[in-house]
Amino acid sequence: WNVRMTRSDHASRCVSAAQEVYLAAQKLGFSVRIACTGGPASFGSMGTKTQRAFTVVGPCIPRGMVLQKLAKLIPFKILVDHTIQSQISISVQCRLALVLPLVDGKAEKAYEVISVAQQADDEWMYQLKEKETQRARH
Repeated sequence: WNVRMTRSDHASRCVSAAQEVYLAAQKLGFSVRIACTGGPASFGSMGTKTQRAFTVVGPCIPRGMVLQKLAKLIPFKILVDHTIQSQISISVQCRLALVLPLVDGKAEKAYEVISVAQQADDEWMYQLKEKETQRARH
């Protein structure tokens, strides 16, 4: 969602897409669990001259893999990390699901997506105003 141009709503788009995939899979009779994470990453065709593969690397990739495994084990429908949760719009409701201790003594929070409301095309204006109001309060 931030590949070719920077978008302020990439986290919300990610969660909306996850919701659509989840609902489509349910209609087809599949059980899926989805994890969303955000952060800097590099991607592209990487490798040697004779052996190349499309790859994505960055600190968010292993975090996403851990969240995906947790979503499957616990089970959560859609699980997001703090990076995504802190950037999503007011149309997405989440609740704290897990606090994971990390090696460096910090903790990583994971949130379960409870609901994703459909948005009108101009909804971003109201979301921006709400976010500004929330920031002013803190």
